[in-house]
Amino acid sequence: MKSVLVLAAAIVMAMPAVSVPTVADAQVLTGRGRATPMRRARPAPPRLTEAEEDRLWDAQSEVGTIDDRVAELQAAGQAQGGLTPEQQAQLNAHAARRTELQTIITRLEAKRDR
Repeated sequence: MKSVLVLAAAIVMAMPAVSVPTVADAQVLTGRGRATPMRRARPAPPRLTEAEEDRLWDAQSEVGTIDDRVAELQAAGQAQGGLTPEQQAQLNAHAARRTELQTIITRLEAKRDR
């Protein structure tokens, strides 16, 4: 008896739900009764141009390179017991360049993610 109930439950659960649209639904679904013909929507333009994408990738890779150089300078400064004025000037230049690149990255990512 138990197996019969399990079998019946399995059959009921396996049956797909079938719905038949009404006449009004069928007309809407097929587009009948529209006063004006349906127009095709234009495809959305790409969010970034190819040049902007290249600029984004270049800026991201350059930020990674700058971060590596900054880490090397800081490690050298710790090994020496402090940074020399030349190393400090290099760090400041790297920080300024990184800030510029980060601004470009932020702007292009915001445009891409709109």
